[in-house]
Amino acid sequence: MANTGQRSGDAPFDPRRSALLIIDMLNDLEFDGGEELLEQAKPVASAIGTLRGWYHARGLPVIYANDNFGRWHADFAKVIEHCRRVGSRGAVLSDGLLPGIDDYFILKPRHSAFYETPLCTLLERLGVEALALVGIAGDDCVLRTAMDAQMRQFPLWVPADGVASQTTLRNQRALACMQEVAKADISRIDARLPEWDNTQRSQNMSSHDRKDIQHPDCNKPQRPETENEREGRKAHESDLTDEAVEETFPASDPVSPFIPAKTPEE
Repeated sequence: MANTGQRSGDAPFDPRRSALLIIDMLNDLEFDGGEELLEQAKPVASAIGTLRGWYHARGLPVIYANDNFGRWHADFAKVIEHCRRVGSRGAVLSDGLLPGIDDYFILKPRHSAFYETPLCTLLERLGVEALALVGIAGDDCVLRTAMDAQMRQFPLWVPADGVASQTTLRNQRALACMQEVAKADISRIDARLPEWDNTQRSQNMSSHDRKDIQHPDCNKPQRPETENEREGRKAHESDLTDEAVEETFPASDPVSPFIPAKTPEE
């Protein structure tokens, strides 16, 4: 993925140059409001899983940005173990969303995925020019990350069905803010993926049409035609032209009386 160094926050989001940033979906939810957030986040987890599969299939970067939950001696594996421990309220959210072997991760000490983390360095190293943000909570960590991304001029996609907050109203307000202030595209995952797939399929078909394999005879050397062959070809082409004109504008057609009928053969 090439990095042009010409990012612009006003540019449209281009999925082919983007990374997927999954924010705090590996979570124990052991805080006030965690139960309400869990109910809002369950359908979002499924949508994120679909989107992550789309990124994996195209070899695009997937990055997990996760709170360390104050566990300063823990690495990412230990954080996952903590969130999936028996009795953890948020353990169900990570089902189907555990990082793959080629996925990246950062541990963040505060709300934004950019604050005091190596995220900027990682994005630069990967040549990422746009960001898709998903996760929880939409009105907290996702929102703050979106604002920091906008300051760094990353075109953003924050899909409405890829983020959740404790209430639907709070989520809608956060999405509206990210759309207006951070210039984020908030189109749904279930709308964008079919659109992008159809566009890519159309481009592939057009490319295939331009590169159709020629008939093997096209590359064979051709001898010059003789005078008799040339006269025969010209006569044959003339007959074909006369037939085409007669079929298109028959002599009996009152709209085209200027086409004379053939003289009957005696």
